[in-house]
Amino acid sequence: MLLQFSVTNHRSIKDTAIISLKASTDKSLSDCLISPDEKKQLVPVLALYGANAAGKSNVLHALLLMREMVCGRYTKLLKGESLPQEPFAFTDQPTQPTSFEAIYFYGGIKYAYGFSFDKSKVLTEYLYHWPNGREALVFSREGNGYQFRVNVQEQLPLAGRTAENRLYLSSSNEWNCPQTEKAYLWFFEKLTGFMGTEMQLDATLSAIRQGGSEKRRILHEMLYADLGIKDIRITGSKEEPIISALHTLDAEDGTSKGFWLPLGQESVGTQSFFSRIGMWLAALESGSVLVVDEIESSMHPLLTRHLIEMVQDAAINTNHAQLIFTTHATGLLDLTLLRRDQIWLAEKDEKTMQTDIYALTEFSPRKGENISKGYLQGRYAKNSSSRI
Repeated sequence: MLLQFSVTNHRSIKDTAIISLKASTDKSLSDCLISPDEKKQLVPVLALYGANAAGKSNVLHALLLMREMVCGRYTKLLKGESLPQEPFAFTDQPTQPTSFEAIYFYGGIKYAYGFSFDKSKVLTEYLYHWPNGREALVFSREGNGYQFRVNVQEQLPLAGRTAENRLYLSSSNEWNCPQTEKAYLWFFEKLTGFMGTEMQLDATLSAIRQGGSEKRRILHEMLYADLGIKDIRITGSKEEPIISALHTLDAEDGTSKGFWLPLGQESVGTQSFFSRIGMWLAALESGSVLVVDEIESSMHPLLTRHLIEMVQDAAINTNHAQLIFTTHATGLLDLTLLRRDQIWLAEKDEKTMQTDIYALTEFSPRKGENISKGYLQGRYAKNSSSRI
């Protein structure tokens, strides 16, 4: 479970921006709250709103980029290859480091992991954990200098093998380092998502190929969405699957006839829901953090709401999955769907071009307040140039 994420100097974010999933004292929708340790309470869903080009997607991009640097495509950089830094551009000052930090829970243990980097190397890196409720250093790094709390003689050689453009959390796990394994596994197992309108079919296709209950869950959701699809079949190769959907027509004599339609001929909304539902169900099953940019893209508002309700519903979300998404859909600004501490806003200062991220709770809206109307009226903007 994710408690907090912070990012500094990434795209439109110059100063540190923080999103927190720690629940406030708000008493509404308390049944949806989740707990990693039976003490702290976290929200399962965080919605991030903002005008076009306000920078809301850059927060999600930073979180997914952090994952890619820990356990994705940037873990295999060769010596001398550049790191994926995208610093704030609207400044005459020398380029500053970019930094990410995630505070999260894995196996009931709290971890704080962060690092800073420029285009050529990792500058700092650290990992803390709270195994007995007390903060303890696992490792810290500044340039080529390392500090370790335990197993120093075992970890120093691993540090020596870590190139300056690679993270120690990644390289140490290639050598099966037990001190960093669980902190690494959270990124590998529990953090997933996608940006923009890209199609993510793998999870859905995997569930259908498995058949049985996995396929039935997909079909159940397709039927719930009232898309007219009775069955799904996959032919072709794994590399180039051919996906078809079964539709039935009822004749006047009471008989019915089935017709298989290629997925590419379905509506864009149907294709979008089909691509996402597998990832949704997989996240609910594994208790992952699902990061989604533009959640409403090409989908009916009721389908979008249904996907959010699945994560909000404690009876469905039994493994404490979390959802973080950006959206323009003001229909979701509904206090019967989301708590006030689940609604966050991104705002860009047109004078400095910097993005600011803040929670709706900073404005202390009343319980019965029309949040959607207030948002459209610019009531929750911090400066007049950012009002919609």
